[in-house]
Amino acid sequence: MLNAYRIELRRSPLLAAFPMMIAVDLLVLFGRSRYWIGVWPEASVAAQVVTLFLGPVLAGVSAWQAGRSSRAGMPETVLAAARPIWRIEAARLAATLTLGFLAYAIGCLTAAVISFGEAGPGFLWPSYLLLGASILIIFASVGHLAGRWWPSAAFTPVVCALGCFTSMLALPFKFNVLAGPPDQHLRPLPVAVRLLFALALASLAVTAPPLRRSAERQMPRQGTPLHIRGVAIGSAAVSLIALAAVPAAGELRVERPASATEPMCERSEKGAPQVCVWPEHRKYLPELTGMAQRLGQPSQPWLKSPDVFHEFGLRRNKWGDRGFDIAEGHVRTAAIAMADQVFTESFGLCMPPREESRAWQAMDNIRLWLEYRSMDQDPAVADEGLHMEGVSAAQREATKAVRMSAAEQQKWLTQERSHILRDPSWCQPDDRF
Repeated sequence: MLNAYRIELRRSPLLAAFPMMIAVDLLVLFGRSRYWIGVWPEASVAAQVVTLFLGPVLAGVSAWQAGRSSRAGMPETVLAAARPIWRIEAARLAATLTLGFLAYAIGCLTAAVISFGEAGPGFLWPSYLLLGASILIIFASVGHLAGRWWPSAAFTPVVCALGCFTSMLALPFKFNVLAGPPDQHLRPLPVAVRLLFALALASLAVTAPPLRRSAERQMPRQGTPLHIRGVAIGSAAVSLIALAAVPAAGELRVERPASATEPMCERSEKGAPQVCVWPEHRKYLPELTGMAQRLGQPSQPWLKSPDVFHEFGLRRNKWGDRGFDIAEGHVRTAAIAMADQVFTESFGLCMPPREESRAWQAMDNIRLWLEYRSMDQDPAVADEGLHMEGVSAAQREATKAVRMSAAEQQKWLTQERSHILRDPSWCQPDDRF
């Protein structure tokens, strides 16, 4: 079988297409986004997403390879070979998967090497990599089975490539993930079920009897052995059961418990508020501690900052989570949550009557002003690429305020505060967090 594997490996069209596969791998890895660099779970997801584009190539080539002997009019030769048919088919599928996994591994290693400098201790998360491996096996196995049953040189490979890619995107349950924030992780059971489905499908692809039986009728002595038929039936049953179990296994990605790791906490200087993040987000600490420092230097005595800012997921309770979020590598979203915490610490939970529009406007104005203050950037730069709805008036007011002199800003803040506290009963201490 090893000799057959070597022959199939040398004859595989993927050898000629291998440089193109590497190019596609790197293009998807770096072209889709780059915020994953330096964050181990995000780097793992970035490497896994590549399989959605490598997979169709494997499906098409696998279908072409599997139907090659039938198209050449050699099914009798295959049946008369000394080796059982399933071994020849296994060698073909293994050769395709070898080159596919090699391209996948190069992408994974590239993501790891690029991330080492910023990510700190750790490595790519195996659960995401196994998910990507299952996608490659599924694509190649479907192509191989289709190629054996319908050995068209063009139609079957094209249909397999496009069909597999479309089905992966259209299925109600997912075999892949597109983001890997550190506050979430993959559950082992759904990953194991998907991997079981992929392996059962691979076993079915190499053991399933051919649909065309003319060659076997000419050479009955080479019919498919009963134990191989049994393996094929068992593989089909397991693959169907595993596919049905995919939605039953539950959510693929769930909240990661804060107890799973020790958060990283730093402050820019003594007396400044502390910032705690998931250790995988350590590269953002310099920016975040600078933001916390600016929020901890009030321009008014009544502006108060919490002692510690926590990233989302580190301090969950029954009321929710007020922690800041880092969305797609942007700390601007963290500024929103940090500013809201400062506002709540200073005013409490404020709920003016609905008709008091000026009080609600003042609340938005101060929050936006705090966000811009924390970012220490011109508002036009800070809001670049950020789409916020319903706060355009507050953006204009806060932008004008942040460009005023320090004395004018203090006067503006005092005026906005008076609108909020026109009735002190509107704001009450928030003891939920």
